[in-house]
Amino acid sequence: MALHDPEAAKNLLALLDCLEAEYRALLAQDLAQIESTLARKEQLLERLASHPDLASRQKPGGGMALAPAWTRALSRARELNRRNAIVLGPRMLANGARLRCLHSALGGLGLYGADGLAASAGHLAVAPGRSA
Repeated sequence: MALHDPEAAKNLLALLDCLEAEYRALLAQDLAQIESTLARKEQLLERLASHPDLASRQKPGGGMALAPAWTRALSRARELNRRNAIVLGPRMLANGARLRCLHSALGGLGLYGADGLAASAGHLAVAPGRSA
């Protein structure tokens, strides 16, 4: 990967490792590890996006003039991210269905009154006043 700053290459390789760790965490359903890898992935993407050497290689049409090794590494990152999204997709759909079911069971209400009871349609319960 021939860029002027080896830090960019280091960040891209770390991103590939992070995407692999994210995949393992998704398969293991390890929420702590998923959160950790997502935070790390966000950091690495921000670093890469703001790297001056990458920004200066932007072509007028929106593509990038990069060395073949960079093109391959970025393509690999895209593939790993897509794979992770495929693993995550069905879980997101299932969670959405669960949330809709819970929302429906509440009669479409998602609010609770001050007394902690589900609010009736158009009316929120007011907590009784406290005597001092």
